[in-house]
Order: sequence, then C-alpha cells, then structure tokens
Amino acid sequence: MKNILLGSVAGLAMVGSAAAADLPVKAKAAEYVKICSTYGAGFYYIPGSDTCVKIGGYVTADTYFTDGDLTYRQNVGGIGASISGSGNETYFLTRGAITADARTQTEYGTLRSYIEMRATWGSAGGIANEFSNDDLNDSSFYSNSASNAFQLKYAYIQFAGFTFGRATSAFDFWAGDYWYGIQPGDFYSDVTTNLVSYTADFGNGFSATISAEDAYARESDFGSNLYFVPGITENQGVPDIVGNIAYEGTWGAAKVSAVYHDLLEVSDLVTSQDSAGWAVLGGVRFDIAETTTLYVEGVYASGAVGYAGLAGYVPEVDVNGTAVTGWYVGGALNHYWTPSVFTSVVGSYTNTDDFAVGSTVSGNAGSVDFTGYNVGVNIGWIPVKGLTLVLQYDYLDAEYSYSDYTPGYGDSLTYEQNRITFSAKRTF
Repeated sequence: MKNILLGSVAGLAMVGSAAAADLPVKAKAAEYVKICSTYGAGFYYIPGSDTCVKIGGYVTADTYFTDGDLTYRQNVGGIGASISGSGNETYFLTRGAITADARTQTEYGTLRSYIEMRATWGSAGGIANEFSNDDLNDSSFYSNSASNAFQLKYAYIQFAGFTFGRATSAFDFWAGDYWYGIQPGDFYSDVTTNLVSYTADFGNGFSATISAEDAYARESDFGSNLYFVPGITENQGVPDIVGNIAYEGTWGAAKVSAVYHDLLEVSDLVTSQDSAGWAVLGGVRFDIAETTTLYVEGVYASGAVGYAGLAGYVPEVDVNGTAVTGWYVGGALNHYWTPSVFTSVVGSYTNTDDFAVGSTVSGNAGSVDFTGYNVGVNIGWIPVKGLTLVLQYDYLDAEYSYSDYTPGYGDSLTYEQNRITFSAKRTF
C-alpha cells in the first residue's frame, strides 16, 4: 500500500509539471491605436508615441466641354485682315491625392507637418493651350496632348510660428475659392511655393507674416516671338520678400499683402531695365448667417506680374526694360440653400497698361496691352458626406490690343471660350 501511494504522488507531480509547461506565458500588453481628440475628428495616436496623425485624401473626376474662338485681326493703312479659328472639344481629367497631417504638442506649441501628394491624368485644354497654337487657319486648333503629372502639392513643417517647405504663398488670400474643377477659372493669384515664413499672432484675430519665397513660382518667362520680348537669361539671385497683416473674426476676414520681386535681367538687346518689381493685395471675406460667403479682392503689380495672375500672359519687363504693370479685381459669392445644395457666382477681371513690344533693332516697335475676364456660375449637391457633385458654366474673354506697330496698325489677338464642367469629388 505504501508503494502504491508513493507511486500515485509521483505520477500526479509529473502530470502537474506537464500541465504547467503547457500553460501560456503571459504576453506583453498590445499597443492599441487610440483616438486623439486634441486636434479634432480623424486623428489617432501613432503607437508608441505622443504624435497624432490623420490620413486622408480625395479623388476628383472632371468632364469638360469647351467651345472657343481665336481671332487675329490686323489693320494696315486702313485695310483690315482677319485670321480666325474655332472649335469645340470634350476632354476628361482625373486627380487622386493622399494627405497626411501629423501633430505633436511641445513646450513651444504644436509641431505640425503636412503632406499632400497628388497625381493628375487626362487631356490638356483651355486658354493656355489655345494661345500657344501657331496655326490660326486650322479650325480644329484644339490639342489632345496629355496633361499627366505627379505633383507634391504641399509639404511643410510648422513650429513656433515658423513655416518651412512647400505651402500656400503668404501673399494670397482669395485663391479662387468657389471655382470648381481641376482646371478652375483664370486671372487671379493662387500659388503654392517653397518658402520660409514666420507668423506672429497678436491675439483678437490679428496676425502678421513675413516670408521669403521662391521667385521661380511667380516668374513670367515670356519669350514668345509674337512680342519679340527677350527671354530670361539669369538665375534667381534674391527670393521674393512677402509681408502681410491679416484679421480673422466672427464676421469674416481681411488681409493686406505686399511683395518685393527681383526682376531678372534679359538679353543684351536691353541696355538698361528696371531691377525691382512689387505688388500689393487687399482682400476681405464676409461670412453671413452661416449660409453665405462673399470674397472681394484686388491686386496691383509692377514687374511682379505673376502676383496679378498674369504669369505667362505678359512679360515682367518690356523690350525697353520697363517693368510691366497690371492689376485685377475678383471674388466670389457662395450660398447654401440647404445643408446639401449650394450655388456660387465667381470671376475676375484683369488689365495691363501699354508695354513696348516689337524689335527696337528693326524699328518695328510698338505697344500692346492685355485685357481678360473670366466669370462663372455653378450649382452643387452633397448627396452624402464626403461627396460633392458640381455643374459649372464659365465664360472667358482675353485680348491683346496693339498700337503703333509696324507692319500692322491696330492689331489684336482675341480668345473667347464657353465651357461647361461637371466635377465629382470624393473626400475621405
């Protein structure tokens, strides 16, 4: 009996040891993703850190129908001549973008970094394409050239009032708000550029910003043979210096901006030229009864025509080396009839003073001015959160008007365009 009892105890001990060996070892606690409510909806803590991140993006799919007329008129000694081309085109553009917003609280305030990468695919169209066409006798002057691009739209760091990287220019205020589509309206200032800026917050809605910005983003390298304006031959030496004073309140916002722009030297055909350009902006936004927003803005530029939305349309200096001056007024009115239905009216008008063109060597020198306006109206519907459908119509008129130009007197180049846009945008 004694031996039986001892054997039973030993057996139970062995079974207990085996069972203990089969028990799971206590695992390290898992790090779950936690909601970060400090910065609003959609932010989560990165596991193992105190940084909050929000991942998002959007997809935009546009369909365009355009009907345009391009006309060149010439009047020599009272005898008129006209060359024109017209046509219509339907084309498509699609854009996809991914965004990331990371924020961390520090003893100096919020450390933020923001990225937006986007890709666009489709066909080119619109005013820039038509003005670049050389064959005015071709009635089908539209182009099916691709408009495909992979772009770093934004990539910046914000810390203790500083902004470093690629961001919206400190000069801009109404940046085409309530124009819809991948190809919105024209003739206003809306530029994303590389910059280093500092913003001082004075409280009660007042702030001021000083910014050093990449001048290439606003450069108007206008070397068209149409105007015989020499092409740019010098690299950027001094960045653009931008300053603004802004106010944000319950009724809306206001902003005054100014910029110094170093004018690049042109070819040896110009013996002397203006070396400095500048531009000023004034804008105001009214928020009315939480359903209506009104923007009004104006810009005047001398030499720094890129700040007046005229880069590519006129040169910074003319053939005599004189800074080209121009201005625009623009704005938009947006109203929500219901939380899901809205309409907008938007547009701008631009004009330049006369500037010298032609060839001072051959004596065929004269002057030209540029006038343009683009107005549009749209209606939008938000059937579900994150999806916006917009139908938009806009009309554009742009004209170069010459005077005292040999061999043509009173020449003009005019482009008119009617355009319908259907845009679908899904934001997430």
